[in-house]
Amino acid sequence: MVSGYEEPQGPRFRVAVENGREEIRVPAQRSWPLLLFLIFWLAMWTVGGCVAIYQLITTHELFLALWLCAWAVGWVFAAGTIAWMIAGAEILNVSAGDLEIGWRVLRFGRTRRYRGTVIRALSPASGNELFRRFQFNLPFLTALKSGAMKFDYGARTIYCCGGLDEAEGRLIVDLVRKRLPAPITDQVSGPSRSR
Repeated sequence: MVSGYEEPQGPRFRVAVENGREEIRVPAQRSWPLLLFLIFWLAMWTVGGCVAIYQLITTHELFLALWLCAWAVGWVFAAGTIAWMIAGAEILNVSAGDLEIGWRVLRFGRTRRYRGTVIRALSPASGNELFRRFQFNLPFLTALKSGAMKFDYGARTIYCCGGLDEAEGRLIVDLVRKRLPAPITDQVSGPSRSR
């Protein structure tokens, strides 16, 4: 027996006007099991660090001082990951013909700007959907190697919009393409072949 039609889902990104500029805002990909694990792990890691700090104050051991340096790195990484999954977003906008891709967590962020005249082969990223869906990206620490949109910039391929699928990537490509210099976005870069 066939039931009613499946309702089409809307995109997981939104287009908003911020500071007088239109932005595409892609919320950070969330993994609830990982988020819950990291919250528990961070609580235990914090207790362990507090005990180690107390021991360092009372014994002045060099090993504890070195261990606390590694502890601090782990704590910042876990806390940053939790903050990214809860309040992070990837933000795209086109300003003066150039593409800006930024990552924000609360008030902290980083933005990279790409010349619109150098961008080539702007397209939705295709590939293994399962791999892309389960690859967890922390763009504030590493460069993205996957995403729903890609383009060539010089001799590199830049990916963005992690955690979205190919259909959402096509929607974002259409929005961005309208705002970039029109003849530039359709050209495919690569070595020229002379015959």
